[in-house]
Amino acid sequence: MAKMQSFADKVRKKSAADAAKIIKLVFSYQSSDNGSWRFAEKFIKVHPDEDENKIINEEIVNGKALLEKNGLQ
Repeated sequence: MAKMQSFADKVRKKSAADAAKIIKLVFSYQSSDNGSWRFAEKFIKVHPDEDENKIINEEIVNGKALLEKNGLQ
């Protein structure tokens, strides 16, 4: 027989998972094939005790470096 899960148990689990923010970061770059604009996206999880702006800026720097390394920018 399956374990019964109450509504309160479900809410408690969900609230712990929702404590972090998910931020979508989008990079645009010009394609080397035909010169059209392309987009790359990345999702970042930010917990409430972390500095949101610092994490976003670090990811932007890392993303730009990755695009330059691959010759896409």
